[in-house]
Formats: sequence, C-alpha cells, structure tokens
Amino acid sequence: MQFYIISPPQENKNFHAENFEKISNILPIKFFQFRPKYKNLKKRFEYVKKYYDSFSKICKKKKIKLIINDDFEIAENFFFDGIHLGQKDRSCEEAKKKFGEKFLVGFSCSQSNKLVNKAQKLGADYLAFGPMFRTKTKQKKEVDHNHILTITKRLTMPFVLIGGIDHSNLINLNKIHPNYIAIINSLWNFNKGPIKSALRFKEIIKGIA
Repeated sequence: MQFYIISPPQENKNFHAENFEKISNILPIKFFQFRPKYKNLKKRFEYVKKYYDSFSKICKKKKIKLIINDDFEIAENFFFDGIHLGQKDRSCEEAKKKFGEKFLVGFSCSQSNKLVNKAQKLGADYLAFGPMFRTKTKQKKEVDHNHILTITKRLTMPFVLIGGIDHSNLINLNKIHPNYIAIINSLWNFNKGPIKSALRFKEIIKGIA
C-alpha cells in the first residue's frame, strides 16, 4: 500500500517543501497532487507557481509522480507527469491528445460502474473511488465499501481510495486492497503536525502489511 499525497485546498502553514521532504522519507509515496481549490484560475495558478520548484525537485529525486488536479491551463505552463480529472472535467481522451499518450490520467469514479467502464475505454491510467468516509473537502455521501470491493476485484488497473481517510479508519480499507491511499486533511491539519501524522500512518501500514 502506497500513499497518494494531495496538497491542502488553500494556503496552510504546514504545507511546505521541508515538511514534504520529511514525509517522503517516512511514507512510501507514489503520487503528489497539486489540488488548489480557489474558484479563480489565477489564484490556483499562483498557488502552484509558489510551490512548484521546491516540490518538483523532491518528486524528481524520490521518483514521485507529480500530478495537477484538472486544470489543463496550469498543466500547459509547468512539467507534470499527469493530471487528475473529475466527472465534470474534460475527458481522458482530451488529456492524452493534448499532453501525449505517456501523460498519466487519473479519473474519479465515485462508485459508478458506468464511469469505470468509460474511464477504461478512454485510456485512464488509474481510477479513484470515494469519498470513503465523510470529509470536509467534499460534501458528498460516503460510498458503499462493499460495492467498491466488488468493482475493484475485477479491475486490471491501479486505483486509489480517497476521502476522509485518517489514522482511525485506514485499517478498515485494507480488505479492498487499494494500490494507493490518498490523504489530505489528516496529514496537513493533524493536531500534532504532518510529521507526526506520517509516522502514525507508517505504524498503521506496518501493522497491516
């Protein structure tokens, strides 16, 4: 089980390269995603620009895939390994056509078989399911874990579980055997800081390995 680290949606005192470097020394990280949630594109661009150089150097050194969340406009101005698309965003096909066949495309499927089939047909490289638990990031009802298990059992591509995952509930997802676990709030907003959070996650995955 590897981790898919996502940036906080807005500025956060714990979000900086020094902390990310330390976290990457603690946890097995496959992806890092810039996911600013400002409504204004200019603000999202400025957020990425502020942190891009320092984070991209770490990702390159640690062989962590660098992903941008859904903004084609931002992807055109920086080097990313891929993009993550939501259900209302532009298509996997468009992303591959724009950035090349080797450009990674992730797609959020919630818990929809129809969306899984669509994403696979259009060339997605990995899928995301969630929210697995209630989350402040998205006001959506949590998905049915048993249904997700049914879907993922027949998948031949990697998938990530996302949404409200923290130290208290991560172990409940082990039966689904995810390739990656996405964490946001439980990392950057942990009351003892992101380093302590990463260490606790490390102990948890060590116990269920």
